[in-house]
Amino acid sequence: DCEYLRIVIRGCHDNRLNVHKQASFLALNILGHNSIIPPPIADHRILTNNLSQEDHKSSSFKLQTWIKVIQNAEEEAAQDEDYKEAKIYKELGDRLLGLNKFLCNLEHEKQVVVAKKDYEEAEKIKEDIAQVMKTAETLLAQCGIQITSEGELLPAEPTTAHLGEEEEKRDDAQIPADEITNWTSFDALSIQDSNKQEITSPSLLSARIPIPITNSERQTTEKTSSAKQPEDPENTPEPLTKEDMETCKLPLDVFGMNMIACILSVKVKCRQRGLSELSKIIVETTDLMKQEDAHIDPDFIHASLLMLQEAVMDSRELIFNQTIQIWYNLQELCSAGLLDDINVFKWIERFFTAVLSRTADSNVQIKTKATQVVLELIKVYHDDQMDLIPLCIKERMVRNLKEAKSRVQLVKSITEEILLPIYDTSKTFPHLKDVVNFLVSYYKNHHHADVRQSTWDVLLHIAQRLDINTLRPYMDSDTIRSLEKDVKKNESKATVNELRALAVKSNGTTAKKPQKTTGGLGSKATVKKQTQTKKKKEQKKEEKKQEENDASFCLFCEEHNPKFNEDTLITHYYNHCPVLTNCPMCKTILEVSTLRDHLLLDCERSHLVKQCNHCKYPVPVEQWLQHTLKNNCTETLDNQTRCPFCQSDMTNSTEADWRMHLMDDCPKNPRRRKQK
Repeated sequence: DCEYLRIVIRGCHDNRLNVHKQASFLALNILGHNSIIPPPIADHRILTNNLSQEDHKSSSFKLQTWIKVIQNAEEEAAQDEDYKEAKIYKELGDRLLGLNKFLCNLEHEKQVVVAKKDYEEAEKIKEDIAQVMKTAETLLAQCGIQITSEGELLPAEPTTAHLGEEEEKRDDAQIPADEITNWTSFDALSIQDSNKQEITSPSLLSARIPIPITNSERQTTEKTSSAKQPEDPENTPEPLTKEDMETCKLPLDVFGMNMIACILSVKVKCRQRGLSELSKIIVETTDLMKQEDAHIDPDFIHASLLMLQEAVMDSRELIFNQTIQIWYNLQELCSAGLLDDINVFKWIERFFTAVLSRTADSNVQIKTKATQVVLELIKVYHDDQMDLIPLCIKERMVRNLKEAKSRVQLVKSITEEILLPIYDTSKTFPHLKDVVNFLVSYYKNHHHADVRQSTWDVLLHIAQRLDINTLRPYMDSDTIRSLEKDVKKNESKATVNELRALAVKSNGTTAKKPQKTTGGLGSKATVKKQTQTKKKKEQKKEEKKQEENDASFCLFCEEHNPKFNEDTLITHYYNHCPVLTNCPMCKTILEVSTLRDHLLLDCERSHLVKQCNHCKYPVPVEQWLQHTLKNNCTETLDNQTRCPFCQSDMTNSTEADWRMHLMDDCPKNPRRRKQK
């Protein structure tokens, strides 16, 4: 007597076609019947435990077997030219592939936590694995099929052993009519009557559960079913699982079953239709709020954010862009006082986390737009109680090269566009400790050299703007010394090179000035004049060279100061010289007269500015619309040049005119010398 057999075949027939003994035949006749007497309790427990362990170990293999069976069924349906059925098998296979990927990740996490001896977490993961398998079984059951242990695809029909029990149960209780109506055909081309429905084949076309509908919708459907045209299967969303119903309970109450099923669908047309309906509702609500002094339900905001949180993870650029546009509409609706609500902030925080994960996307357009949304949200929420910055810098280190570089670049953008401007106005740098710890951690511990270099560049940028003494509490002495050395080296080299280039440019401009000549070809007076002029020019050149080599002389404002040396002169150029300024975008030091051309042509961030058609001055992209709507800037012609500070006309001005204007006349030059 036995319940299980383990068969090992040895000594297979050996011939020239079976050299490696890989093929054999085995015929077994199993006699007997199922055992009715239950086994002993102890043995049953041991057997159950062993089987459960085997089930968990073989869950991934079992799911992969199902996927293979479904894929084979898809191929057979395609060969038989039953393309509708093949497409349905493909959809089911894709769902199972997603579950299998998730299951493999859970198995890996379970091995990791077991290695750490965190058995409580391992038990939770084990339950999650069981839940995944249960979900897969539910999908098969909803599609009206079952897969045997031998890999056969069969209809999900009751076995003969349970037919008697089911007949007795039918006598005791009748199935409600609403439930019978809900079980309709999976074939989108026809709507069958519930009394005629039968499952007679393993085809998925005869066994799919549609989305439940209300009684009023059902009555309307029954009246118009005979006149309905064939529907596109791509417009039919997949049925919601039990887990979907639990997760989306609030959105289901607010928006209804159809919209939520469309948004959660993997089909492009369904998801687009669901998002379009959501966008329409948000826009209508916004218009209503503008017309009437109405109160908006917070549940509406919460449900909308939950749906956007799901849709923003879509890898298709079309869906992602549509989701972001809906977010902007919702943000406009929330701007009427709701952005300061702590509950709304918590909901936005979850949406922010989803968008943050897309800043490392392989699609450049998605990555750029996600980064833009993240920066916009941080500009709104960077206070003590409602702050999104910690989500970007207070998480575990990202090991992947692409994701790590994206995260460091994001922190750099946050620092340049948000934190440093705050420091310039209030002399306080928010989250300084967290930002420095984040950068130092990546610089010292990340295994990719590119990431370490990018991190070091951000640290250098911060150190150049802040006093390096403020960074000492957060870094060790070796890092501080390296930082001080690089800061000094970079500032000296960059500044000297820039100033030399500007000096050469200034000398070249001076040399090109036209000189007046007098008539009388070959006259002695002309030769004498030319000889005297040559000598004067040579003397001026020698004086100019001496001044250029003199460290106590500023080449631009022509100030002599005995306190000037290589270091103090650089400080003078950066902070005090009235003829120079810093580019507002890249912080490069340059002459004020060349600022407009630099922003349009040479600046490394020239893509972030846009030229105003009225004043011809480059304006940051985010301020361009507001600037043009005000229309209070000074009109400037294409060939006209103006001072960027006071807008005075400087079209025909020489280098000396610019110097005199910036040092003495310009009322808005922040570096102009104070009049005594």
